[in-house]
Amino acid sequence: MSRRLPARIALAGLALVLAACGSTPTSAPTAAPTAAPTTTADAPTTVPTPSGTPRPAPEVVLPEIRAAVSDIRGLQPQGDVEPTVIDEATLRQNLEAEFDAEYTAEELAVTEDLYATLGLLPPDSSLRELQLDLLGGQVAGYYSPDRDELFVVSRSGGIGPVEWATYAHEFTHQLQDQHFDLGTFGLDATDQTDRALAALSLIEGDATAAQSAWMQTALTPEELGEIVRASVDPAALEVLRRAPAILRETALFPYREGFAFVSAILAGGGYPAVDAAYADPPASTEQVIHPDKYASREAPVEVTIPVGLAEALGAGWTEAGRDTLGEATLRTWLREGGLEGAQAGLAAAGWGGDRAVLLRGPDGALGVALVTEWDSAADADEFANAARTASAELVAGARIVVLGERRVAIAFGDEAEALAVALAE
Repeated sequence: MSRRLPARIALAGLALVLAACGSTPTSAPTAAPTAAPTTTADAPTTVPTPSGTPRPAPEVVLPEIRAAVSDIRGLQPQGDVEPTVIDEATLRQNLEAEFDAEYTAEELAVTEDLYATLGLLPPDSSLRELQLDLLGGQVAGYYSPDRDELFVVSRSGGIGPVEWATYAHEFTHQLQDQHFDLGTFGLDATDQTDRALAALSLIEGDATAAQSAWMQTALTPEELGEIVRASVDPAALEVLRRAPAILRETALFPYREGFAFVSAILAGGGYPAVDAAYADPPASTEQVIHPDKYASREAPVEVTIPVGLAEALGAGWTEAGRDTLGEATLRTWLREGGLEGAQAGLAAAGWGGDRAVLLRGPDGALGVALVTEWDSAADADEFANAARTASAELVAGARIVVLGERRVAIAFGDEAEALAVALAE
Protein backbone atom coordinates (compact mmCIF):
# COMPACT_ATOMS: atom_id res chain seq x y z
CA MET A 1 0.00 0.00 0.00
CA SER A 2 1.28 3.47 -0.84
CA ARG A 3 0.39 5.28 2.39
CA ARG A 4 3.61 7.26 2.15
CA LEU A 5 4.17 10.46 0.22
CA PRO A 6 6.15 10.25 -3.01
CA ALA A 7 9.81 9.62 -2.24
CA ARG A 8 10.99 13.06 -3.24
CA ILE A 9 8.41 14.88 -1.13
CA ALA A 10 8.16 12.42 1.74
CA LEU A 11 9.90 14.92 4.00
CA ALA A 12 7.97 17.98 2.90
CA GLY A 13 7.39 20.05 6.00
CA LEU A 14 4.61 22.21 7.32
CA ALA A 15 5.14 25.78 8.43
CA LEU A 16 2.53 25.47 11.17
CA VAL A 17 4.80 23.24 13.24
CA LEU A 18 6.70 26.37 14.25
CA ALA A 19 4.02 27.08 16.84
CA ALA A 20 4.49 23.66 18.46
CA CYS A 21 8.24 23.22 18.17
CA GLY A 22 9.61 26.74 18.27
CA SER A 23 10.79 26.53 14.66
CA THR A 24 9.47 26.42 11.14
CA PRO A 25 9.74 22.82 9.98
CA THR A 26 9.94 23.21 6.38
CA SER A 27 11.05 20.51 4.32
CA ALA A 28 12.03 17.46 2.66
CA PRO A 29 15.42 15.92 2.33
CA THR A 30 13.99 13.96 -0.55
CA ALA A 31 11.84 16.53 -2.14
CA ALA A 32 12.80 17.52 -5.61
CA PRO A 33 10.06 17.39 -8.21
CA THR A 34 10.88 15.44 -11.31
CA ALA A 35 9.48 17.21 -14.31
CA ALA A 36 8.32 20.49 -12.90
CA PRO A 37 9.79 23.93 -13.52
CA THR A 38 12.29 25.14 -10.94
CA THR A 39 12.69 28.72 -12.03
CA THR A 40 13.05 31.35 -9.37
CA ALA A 41 10.13 33.57 -8.55
CA ASP A 42 10.14 37.15 -9.75
CA ALA A 43 10.79 38.69 -6.37
CA PRO A 44 13.25 41.04 -4.71
CA THR A 45 16.21 39.34 -3.08
CA THR A 46 15.31 40.92 0.24
CA VAL A 47 12.28 42.45 1.90
CA PRO A 48 12.43 45.26 4.43
CA THR A 49 11.62 44.74 8.08
CA PRO A 50 8.25 45.96 9.37
CA SER A 51 10.07 49.04 10.63
CA GLY A 52 11.50 49.69 7.16
CA THR A 53 15.10 48.68 7.87
CA PRO A 54 16.62 46.85 4.86
CA ARG A 55 17.40 43.17 5.26
CA PRO A 56 20.93 41.90 4.77
CA ALA A 57 21.47 40.49 1.29
CA PRO A 58 21.22 36.71 0.74
CA GLU A 59 24.89 36.50 -0.19
CA VAL A 60 25.64 37.76 3.32
CA VAL A 61 23.00 35.87 5.29
CA LEU A 62 23.18 32.41 3.73
CA PRO A 63 26.88 31.76 4.45
CA GLU A 64 26.28 32.91 8.03
CA ILE A 65 23.39 30.44 8.35
CA ARG A 66 25.52 27.63 6.94
CA ALA A 67 28.34 28.33 9.37
CA ALA A 68 26.04 28.63 12.38
CA VAL A 69 24.01 25.49 11.60
CA SER A 70 27.19 23.49 10.95
CA ASP A 71 28.47 24.52 14.38
CA ILE A 72 25.15 23.72 16.09
CA ARG A 73 24.91 20.36 14.41
CA GLY A 74 28.60 19.46 14.70
CA LEU A 75 28.75 18.44 11.04
CA GLN A 76 30.86 20.14 8.42
CA PRO A 77 29.48 20.54 4.88
CA GLN A 78 31.02 18.55 2.07
CA GLY A 79 29.96 21.09 -0.52
CA ASP A 80 27.17 23.69 -0.52
CA VAL A 81 23.93 23.84 -2.48
CA GLU A 82 22.64 27.32 -3.20
CA PRO A 83 18.88 27.57 -2.70
CA THR A 84 16.47 28.25 -5.52
CA VAL A 85 13.60 30.50 -4.49
CA ILE A 86 10.24 29.50 -5.95
CA ASP A 87 6.75 30.88 -5.58
CA GLU A 88 3.63 29.03 -4.45
CA ALA A 89 2.43 28.38 -8.00
CA THR A 90 5.70 26.69 -8.92
CA LEU A 91 5.55 24.66 -5.72
CA ARG A 92 2.11 23.35 -6.69
CA GLN A 93 3.39 22.44 -10.17
CA ASN A 94 6.32 20.60 -8.63
CA LEU A 95 4.10 18.67 -6.24
CA GLU A 96 1.69 17.68 -9.01
CA ALA A 97 4.53 16.51 -11.22
CA GLU A 98 5.99 14.38 -8.44
CA PHE A 99 2.70 12.71 -7.60
CA ASP A 100 1.99 11.94 -11.23
CA ALA A 101 5.51 10.61 -11.83
CA GLU A 102 5.52 8.30 -8.81
CA TYR A 103 1.96 7.00 -8.45
CA THR A 104 -0.39 5.26 -10.81
CA ALA A 105 -4.10 5.80 -10.38
CA GLU A 106 -4.35 2.23 -9.07
CA GLU A 107 -1.72 2.79 -6.36
CA LEU A 108 -3.58 5.85 -5.10
CA ALA A 109 -6.87 3.96 -5.28
CA VAL A 110 -5.51 1.23 -2.99
CA THR A 111 -4.73 3.76 -0.27
CA GLU A 112 -8.07 5.51 -0.81
CA ASP A 113 -9.83 2.17 -0.39
CA LEU A 114 -7.86 1.34 2.76
CA TYR A 115 -8.62 4.65 4.47
CA ALA A 116 -12.25 4.66 3.34
CA THR A 117 -12.80 1.13 4.68
CA LEU A 118 -11.25 2.15 8.02
CA GLY A 119 -13.55 5.19 8.12
CA LEU A 120 -10.70 7.68 7.80
CA LEU A 121 -11.64 9.11 4.39
CA PRO A 122 -15.06 9.76 2.89
CA PRO A 123 -15.92 7.39 0.04
CA ASP A 124 -14.81 8.57 -3.42
CA SER A 125 -12.17 10.93 -1.97
CA SER A 126 -9.25 11.91 -4.18
CA LEU A 127 -6.10 11.24 -2.18
CA ARG A 128 -4.06 13.07 -4.80
CA GLU A 129 -6.06 16.29 -4.50
CA LEU A 130 -6.27 16.11 -0.71
CA GLN A 131 -2.50 15.67 -0.36
CA LEU A 132 -1.72 18.35 -2.92
CA ASP A 133 -4.02 20.84 -1.22
CA LEU A 134 -2.46 20.10 2.18
CA LEU A 135 1.15 20.25 1.04
CA GLY A 136 0.64 23.11 -1.41
CA GLY A 137 -0.52 25.37 1.39
CA GLN A 138 2.07 24.29 3.94
CA VAL A 139 5.41 23.31 2.41
CA ALA A 140 8.03 26.01 2.90
CA GLY A 141 11.04 24.32 1.30
CA TYR A 142 12.67 21.06 0.38
CA TYR A 143 16.05 19.49 -0.32
CA SER A 144 16.63 16.72 -2.85
CA PRO A 145 19.62 14.48 -2.10
CA ASP A 146 19.47 12.62 -5.40
CA ARG A 147 19.59 15.86 -7.39
CA ASP A 148 21.54 17.93 -4.88
CA GLU A 149 18.95 20.71 -5.12
CA LEU A 150 17.53 22.92 -2.40
CA PHE A 151 14.34 24.96 -2.77
CA VAL A 152 12.88 27.69 -0.58
CA VAL A 153 9.28 28.79 -1.09
CA SER A 154 8.64 32.52 -0.79
CA ARG A 155 5.01 33.41 -0.17
CA SER A 156 5.84 36.99 0.78
CA GLY A 157 7.52 37.90 -2.50
CA GLY A 158 10.91 38.32 -0.88
CA ILE A 159 13.55 36.86 1.41
CA GLY A 160 13.29 37.42 5.16
CA PRO A 161 13.23 35.56 8.49
CA VAL A 162 10.75 32.89 7.34
CA GLU A 163 12.92 32.03 4.35
CA TRP A 164 16.10 32.16 6.46
CA ALA A 165 14.60 29.68 8.93
CA THR A 166 13.51 27.49 6.03
CA TYR A 167 17.05 27.51 4.69
CA ALA A 168 18.45 26.57 8.11
CA HIS A 169 16.16 23.53 8.13
CA GLU A 170 16.99 22.53 4.55
CA PHE A 171 20.71 23.01 5.03
CA THR A 172 20.50 20.62 7.99
CA HIS A 173 19.03 18.05 5.60
CA GLN A 174 21.95 18.61 3.28
CA LEU A 175 24.36 17.93 6.14
CA GLN A 176 22.40 14.80 7.10
CA ASP A 177 22.51 13.51 3.57
CA GLN A 178 26.23 14.15 3.17
CA HIS A 179 27.09 12.39 6.43
CA PHE A 180 24.39 9.69 6.74
CA ASP A 181 23.05 9.12 3.19
CA LEU A 182 19.32 9.72 3.51
CA GLY A 183 18.62 7.49 0.54
CA THR A 184 19.32 4.40 2.66
CA PHE A 185 16.53 4.85 5.23
CA GLY A 186 13.67 3.17 3.38
CA LEU A 187 11.51 6.27 3.21
CA ASP A 188 9.90 4.99 0.01
CA ALA A 189 8.68 1.72 1.54
CA THR A 190 5.12 0.82 0.55
CA ASP A 191 4.49 -2.11 2.90
CA GLN A 192 6.35 -0.86 6.01
CA THR A 193 5.20 2.73 6.21
CA ASP A 194 5.15 2.80 10.02
CA ARG A 195 8.86 2.03 10.01
CA ALA A 196 9.41 4.63 7.29
CA LEU A 197 7.50 7.26 9.29
CA ALA A 198 9.66 6.47 12.32
CA ALA A 199 12.89 6.96 10.35
CA LEU A 200 11.50 10.16 8.87
CA SER A 201 10.79 11.39 12.40
CA LEU A 202 14.47 11.07 13.31
CA ILE A 203 15.47 13.05 10.22
CA GLU A 204 12.86 15.79 10.58
CA GLY A 205 13.16 15.96 14.35
CA ASP A 206 16.90 16.49 13.98
CA ALA A 207 16.44 19.23 11.37
CA THR A 208 13.74 20.92 13.45
CA ALA A 209 15.92 20.89 16.58
CA ALA A 210 18.88 22.41 14.73
CA GLN A 211 16.63 24.99 13.10
CA SER A 212 15.10 25.91 16.44
CA ALA A 213 18.52 26.33 18.04
CA TRP A 214 19.62 28.56 15.16
CA MET A 215 16.48 30.70 15.42
CA GLN A 216 16.90 31.22 19.14
CA THR A 217 20.48 32.41 18.77
CA ALA A 218 20.43 34.24 15.43
CA LEU A 219 17.09 36.06 15.23
CA THR A 220 15.84 39.14 17.01
CA PRO A 221 12.52 39.14 18.89
CA GLU A 222 11.04 41.12 16.01
CA GLU A 223 12.19 38.52 13.47
CA LEU A 224 10.93 35.65 15.61
CA GLY A 225 7.59 37.42 15.81
CA GLU A 226 7.40 37.54 12.01
CA ILE A 227 7.92 33.78 11.83
CA VAL A 228 5.31 33.08 14.49
CA ARG A 229 2.78 35.26 12.67
CA ALA A 230 3.49 33.48 9.39
CA SER A 231 3.11 30.08 11.05
CA VAL A 232 -0.41 30.86 12.27
CA ASP A 233 -1.64 32.42 9.05
CA PRO A 234 -5.43 31.91 8.93
CA ALA A 235 -5.36 30.55 5.38
CA ALA A 236 -2.72 27.95 6.30
CA LEU A 237 -4.64 26.96 9.41
CA GLU A 238 -7.78 26.52 7.35
CA VAL A 239 -5.94 24.17 4.97
CA LEU A 240 -4.97 22.02 7.94
CA ARG A 241 -8.46 22.16 9.42
CA ARG A 242 -10.03 20.93 6.18
CA ALA A 243 -7.56 18.07 5.71
CA PRO A 244 -8.68 14.62 6.88
CA ALA A 245 -7.11 13.81 10.24
CA ILE A 246 -5.18 10.82 8.90
CA LEU A 247 -3.38 13.04 6.37
CA ARG A 248 -2.92 15.96 8.74
CA GLU A 249 -1.58 13.86 11.61
CA THR A 250 0.72 11.82 9.37
CA ALA A 251 2.16 15.06 7.98
CA LEU A 252 2.66 16.64 11.41
CA PHE A 253 4.04 13.57 13.17
CA PRO A 254 7.67 13.66 11.96
CA TYR A 255 8.05 17.27 13.12
CA ARG A 256 6.02 17.32 16.30
CA GLU A 257 6.78 13.88 17.74
CA GLY A 258 10.10 13.76 15.90
CA PHE A 259 11.22 16.98 17.58
CA ALA A 260 10.31 15.59 21.01
CA PHE A 261 12.08 12.31 20.19
CA VAL A 262 15.31 14.02 19.14
CA SER A 263 15.10 16.38 22.11
CA ALA A 264 15.07 13.32 24.40
CA ILE A 265 18.15 11.93 22.65
CA LEU A 266 19.90 15.30 22.92
CA ALA A 267 19.14 15.46 26.63
CA GLY A 268 20.77 12.09 27.14
CA GLY A 269 23.84 12.35 24.95
CA GLY A 270 23.92 15.50 22.83
CA TYR A 271 24.50 15.45 19.10
CA PRO A 272 26.91 12.48 19.22
CA ALA A 273 23.90 10.42 20.38
CA VAL A 274 21.78 11.83 17.55
CA ASP A 275 24.51 10.94 15.06
CA ALA A 276 24.60 7.41 16.46
CA ALA A 277 20.83 7.10 15.97
CA TYR A 278 21.32 7.25 12.20
CA ALA A 279 23.10 3.90 12.42
CA ASP A 280 20.20 2.50 14.46
CA PRO A 281 17.06 4.51 13.60
CA PRO A 282 13.74 4.01 15.38
CA ALA A 283 11.94 0.93 14.07
CA SER A 284 8.38 2.07 14.78
CA THR A 285 6.34 5.14 15.59
CA GLU A 286 5.92 3.53 19.03
CA GLN A 287 9.64 4.13 19.63
CA VAL A 288 9.25 7.76 18.53
CA ILE A 289 6.22 8.42 20.74
CA HIS A 290 7.92 6.68 23.69
CA PRO A 291 11.69 7.42 23.52
CA ASP A 292 12.26 5.05 26.45
CA LYS A 293 11.16 2.20 24.19
CA TYR A 294 13.76 3.31 21.66
CA ALA A 295 16.38 3.43 24.42
CA SER A 296 15.48 -0.13 25.47
CA ARG A 297 15.19 -1.21 21.80
CA GLU A 298 11.70 -2.61 22.25
CA ALA A 299 11.33 -3.93 18.71
CA PRO A 300 7.95 -4.24 17.00
CA VAL A 301 6.49 -7.74 16.91
CA GLU A 302 6.28 -9.31 13.46
CA VAL A 303 2.58 -10.05 12.97
CA THR A 304 1.36 -12.43 10.28
CA ILE A 305 -1.99 -12.36 8.49
CA PRO A 306 -3.80 -15.71 8.25
CA VAL A 307 -3.58 -17.23 4.78
CA GLY A 308 -6.61 -17.70 2.57
CA LEU A 309 -8.65 -14.68 3.63
CA ALA A 310 -9.61 -13.70 0.08
CA GLU A 311 -10.62 -17.26 -0.74
CA ALA A 312 -12.71 -17.44 2.42
CA LEU A 313 -14.79 -14.49 1.21
CA GLY A 314 -15.71 -16.23 -2.04
CA ALA A 315 -15.25 -15.91 -5.77
CA GLY A 316 -13.93 -12.61 -7.06
CA TRP A 317 -12.11 -11.55 -3.88
CA THR A 318 -8.40 -10.71 -4.14
CA GLU A 319 -5.72 -9.20 -1.94
CA ALA A 320 -4.79 -5.64 -2.97
CA GLY A 321 -2.01 -4.77 -0.51
CA ARG A 322 -0.48 -5.09 2.95
CA ASP A 323 1.01 -2.64 5.41
CA THR A 324 1.76 -2.02 9.08
CA LEU A 325 -0.38 0.78 10.52
CA GLY A 326 1.58 1.37 13.74
CA GLU A 327 0.79 3.12 16.99
CA ALA A 328 0.57 6.57 15.42
CA THR A 329 -2.07 5.58 12.86
CA LEU A 330 -4.07 3.51 15.36
CA ARG A 331 -4.04 6.46 17.75
CA THR A 332 -5.44 8.70 15.01
CA TRP A 333 -8.08 6.10 14.14
CA LEU A 334 -9.23 5.90 17.77
CA ARG A 335 -9.39 9.69 18.05
CA GLU A 336 -11.44 9.91 14.88
CA GLY A 337 -13.71 7.26 16.38
CA GLY A 338 -14.70 9.58 19.20
CA LEU A 339 -12.15 8.83 21.92
CA GLU A 340 -10.59 11.85 23.57
CA GLY A 341 -6.93 12.44 22.78
CA ALA A 342 -5.51 11.15 26.06
CA GLN A 343 -7.82 8.14 26.07
CA ALA A 344 -6.89 7.25 22.49
CA GLY A 345 -3.22 7.63 23.32
CA LEU A 346 -3.48 5.30 26.29
CA ALA A 347 -5.42 2.69 24.31
CA ALA A 348 -2.79 2.68 21.56
CA ALA A 349 0.21 2.88 23.89
CA GLY A 350 0.52 -0.84 24.53
CA TRP A 351 1.05 -1.52 20.82
CA GLY A 352 3.41 -4.37 20.07
CA GLY A 353 2.88 -4.83 16.34
CA ASP A 354 0.24 -5.12 13.64
CA ARG A 355 -0.43 -6.04 10.04
CA ALA A 356 -3.29 -4.99 7.77
CA VAL A 357 -4.45 -6.41 4.45
CA LEU A 358 -6.82 -4.75 1.97
CA LEU A 359 -9.19 -7.07 0.10
CA ARG A 360 -11.26 -6.26 -2.98
CA GLY A 361 -14.34 -8.13 -4.11
CA PRO A 362 -17.01 -8.12 -6.80
CA ASP A 363 -18.89 -4.93 -7.66
CA GLY A 364 -16.53 -2.68 -5.71
CA ALA A 365 -16.80 -4.56 -2.42
CA LEU A 366 -13.99 -3.86 0.05
CA GLY A 367 -12.62 -5.41 3.21
CA VAL A 368 -9.72 -4.84 5.59
CA ALA A 369 -8.33 -7.38 8.04
CA LEU A 370 -6.23 -5.86 10.82
CA VAL A 371 -4.35 -8.11 13.24
CA THR A 372 -2.72 -6.42 16.25
CA GLU A 373 -0.37 -7.66 18.98
CA TRP A 374 -0.18 -5.96 22.40
CA ASP A 375 2.39 -5.82 25.19
CA SER A 376 0.06 -7.41 27.74
CA ALA A 377 -3.38 -8.94 28.09
CA ALA A 378 -4.53 -5.74 29.79
CA ASP A 379 -3.27 -3.66 26.85
CA ALA A 380 -5.09 -5.93 24.40
CA ASP A 381 -8.31 -5.66 26.38
CA GLU A 382 -8.01 -1.87 26.58
CA PHE A 383 -7.52 -1.60 22.82
CA ALA A 384 -10.38 -4.01 22.06
CA ASN A 385 -12.79 -1.93 24.15
CA ALA A 386 -11.58 1.31 22.55
CA ALA A 387 -11.81 -0.24 19.08
CA ARG A 388 -15.44 -1.22 19.67
CA THR A 389 -16.24 2.42 20.41
CA ALA A 390 -14.26 3.76 17.46
CA SER A 391 -15.51 1.26 14.91
CA ALA A 392 -19.12 1.87 15.90
CA GLU A 393 -18.58 5.59 15.26
CA LEU A 394 -16.58 5.32 12.03
CA VAL A 395 -17.78 2.28 10.08
CA ALA A 396 -20.82 0.06 9.99
CA GLY A 397 -20.54 -3.60 10.80
CA ALA A 398 -16.90 -3.92 11.87
CA ARG A 399 -16.19 -7.00 13.98
CA ILE A 400 -13.68 -7.26 16.84
CA VAL A 401 -12.09 -10.70 17.16
CA VAL A 402 -10.00 -11.60 20.23
CA LEU A 403 -7.45 -14.13 18.99
CA GLY A 404 -5.58 -14.67 22.25
CA GLU A 405 -4.49 -12.94 25.42
CA ARG A 406 -2.46 -10.32 23.57
CA ARG A 407 -3.81 -10.48 20.00
CA VAL A 408 -6.86 -8.59 18.71
CA ALA A 409 -8.12 -8.56 15.12
CA ILE A 410 -10.68 -6.30 13.46
CA ALA A 411 -12.64 -7.14 10.31
CA PHE A 412 -13.90 -4.16 8.31
CA GLY A 413 -15.94 -3.85 5.17
CA ASP A 414 -18.71 -5.38 3.13
CA GLU A 415 -18.14 -8.96 4.31
CA ALA A 416 -16.92 -8.18 7.83
CA GLU A 417 -18.79 -11.08 9.39
CA ALA A 418 -17.29 -13.68 7.04
CA LEU A 419 -13.88 -12.05 7.35
CA ALA A 420 -14.10 -12.22 11.16
CA VAL A 421 -14.88 -15.93 10.96
CA ALA A 422 -11.87 -16.48 8.70
CA LEU A 423 -9.62 -14.54 11.08
CA ALA A 424 -10.76 -16.64 14.03
CA GLU A 425 -10.06 -19.99 12.37
